[in-house]
Amino acid sequence: MKTDILHLKRICLKNSILKNKTDHGGETMKMRKALVSLSAALVAAIAIFGVNFKVQAAPKTMPDGTVFDAEYYAASNPDVVAAFGNNADIMYVHYVLFGKAEGRLAVAPGSVTPSASNSSFDAAYYAARYPDVATCLGYDPNLLKLHYDLYGKNEGRFANAAEEAAATAASAPAPAPAPAAVTPVADSSFEMQVLNLCNAQRAAYGLAPLTWDASNLAPGAAVRAQEITVVFSHTRPDGSSCFTAVRNPGRLGENIAAGQRTPESVVNDWMNSPGHRANILNSNFTKLGVGYVYVPGDMYGHYWVQMFSS
Repeated sequence: MKTDILHLKRICLKNSILKNKTDHGGETMKMRKALVSLSAALVAAIAIFGVNFKVQAAPKTMPDGTVFDAEYYAASNPDVVAAFGNNADIMYVHYVLFGKAEGRLAVAPGSVTPSASNSSFDAAYYAARYPDVATCLGYDPNLLKLHYDLYGKNEGRFANAAEEAAATAASAPAPAPAPAAVTPVADSSFEMQVLNLCNAQRAAYGLAPLTWDASNLAPGAAVRAQEITVVFSHTRPDGSSCFTAVRNPGRLGENIAAGQRTPESVVNDWMNSPGHRANILNSNFTKLGVGYVYVPGDMYGHYWVQMFSS
């Protein structure tokens, strides 16, 4: 690519030659000599860039989307033909590098609709977006456009910011669907096992068994088990005390836990915690309700609540 760029730069350095085609006197011979050099450079550029087509009787759409009529261009620009001949390849390279900027037409007026892709190239964007190209070629819009047409498009480079934004949006992954709401699952058999395990502990210490309170403590514990999946605390999500979940509050106690997979493991953990152990072995407590829920996919998954009363 560096060899190609050197040829491009040599061509651009000679761009002023045709712009000064009306000079007189001794400048004429200098111009002709320079034109011969530019012709050689254009031929070299053609060999490097691979532009290759024969003179055609009708306009032809080039790889960059430009509609170009070599016969028309040669006929309407005799100064170019005088300098370089009427080779279609040279006509096209001249148009891309110089002719377009000089206001020359690629086709006869009204013969075709100008290509939209040819007008969508943003040289300032291209130079800023691809500093490797700008470092080699500089900021000449014609050179940048020629690089895009011959190399950049095939390399996946973008002609303007809107084109890049559209490509980025098209390739963006679809948003992940929102996770389905998870409904906690209750297991009444676990609840009764907790009651039996606690009574076994109380029996080992000579204490009377706790009775199951199906009308008050059990429903309250079930509510609390749901609540601690949201706020793991003895304070309810609305900020009130945990004991407001049951009726007729008297002497009450609450144990909560999360993460234990079985009734045995949760009772064992409670018995190894002084505060929880004190509730289970409190001789003043005579009734018990237990709540348990399982939340699939949750960090802890298993949530447990005991509600005691006298």
